[in-house]
Amino acid sequence: MHRTYVGSTIYHIYLSILHSIKDSGYASNDNGENILFLVESTPMIEALIPNLKKRFFREVYLISERRDHVSDLGKFNYGFRRKKKLPPYLEKKHPSLIKEKNFIRNSDLYLCDTDSSKSYFLYEFSKKPIYMIEDGARTYRKRHSGFEQFIKTNLTKTPIGGGFDKEVTIIFAQFPIKLPLEIRKKAQELNIKKETAKLDQRTKSAIFEIFISDTSFHIESENSALVLTQPISEDKVVESEAVKIEIYRDLISKIPAEMNVIVKVHPREITQYKEHFKDITVLPGLFPIEILNLKDGFYFEHGYTLFSTALSNLEIVKNRFFLGKDYLDKFTVKATRDLIKHMNVE
Repeated sequence: MHRTYVGSTIYHIYLSILHSIKDSGYASNDNGENILFLVESTPMIEALIPNLKKRFFREVYLISERRDHVSDLGKFNYGFRRKKKLPPYLEKKHPSLIKEKNFIRNSDLYLCDTDSSKSYFLYEFSKKPIYMIEDGARTYRKRHSGFEQFIKTNLTKTPIGGGFDKEVTIIFAQFPIKLPLEIRKKAQELNIKKETAKLDQRTKSAIFEIFISDTSFHIESENSALVLTQPISEDKVVESEAVKIEIYRDLISKIPAEMNVIVKVHPREITQYKEHFKDITVLPGLFPIEILNLKDGFYFEHGYTLFSTALSNLEIVKNRFFLGKDYLDKFTVKATRDLIKHMNVE
C-alpha cells in the first residue's frame, strides 16, 4: 500500500498511524509505504520526525501554515484566487511537493480536514479519490451556513472544510453516527479505543516511544486528577490569557483538595501553568494523551476538561467531567459556544 497523510496536529499524527495499521490488516512489521506532510502550526512538532521515520513513515515533510500564505500572497489572492495562486507558490516554497507529486498521485490520499495548506492537496489532486480523517470535536459540528457554502463553492473556490467538499469521498471518524447528517453517508469508523485494543504489545511500544521515552516517563497515579487544557487564548476564543488562567483557576478549585492534580498541556499552548498554580504536575505538550492507554500503570480517578474530546478516549480515567458549559459567558467565538452547547460525549 502507498499512502499520503496530511495533518497539522499531534492528534492527526496518532490517527494517521492507527489508520495505516488498520489499513494494513494489523501487520506487525509492514504498514506499507507512507509519507506524511505536517503543517507547521504546532511548536516543536519537527522534533518527532526522526522517530516517525523509524517505522511508520518513509518520509515526513514540513509545510508552512496559513498566516505565511496570507502574508506572501496577500489577502485578496488568498481569499479569492487561492485555487490559482496557492499551488505554484507552495511548490516553489516547498520543493518536496514536486518531488513527491508522482507518489501522491499514485497513493491513497488522506487529509486531516481541508483547511490551510491542506487545500493545496484538494486542488492539485481533485481528480483522484480524497479521504479525510477527523479533526476532533470540530468535525462533528457543521461550521458554515448554506450561504457560506455557496460563496466558497461558486465565488472564492475555497475549500468548505469539515468533510463537506465534494472531492472528499470518505470520512474516517471515531463516531460516524455523530457526524452532521449531510456527510454521514461518507463515514467510516476509525475509533481509537477499538483500534488500540487490536494492537500487539510490540506495536503499542513502537507508537508510545515516538512521543515519549518509555524509560523516563512516570506519573503519580494514586488519587490523581487529570486536567486536559486547551489553547483557548492562543486560538482567541477567549478575550485574553488572563481570562484563560481565570477559567482554569476556577476549574482546578473544583477538584477535591486531597487529589494530585496532573495538567496535560495542549501541544499548541504557550501558557506556563507552573507560574500560575502551585502543587500541580505539568506534563509536556508534545504527545497525544491517548497514548497512555497503550501502557500499563497509568490511571486517574478523575478527568477534567472544558470540551476536549480526548477525555472521551481515555479508558484510564474513571470519572470524566466536561465543564465547558460552566464558562460559556467567557467564550467570545460563537462557533465554540455552539460546539460546547451541543457536545454529546461518551
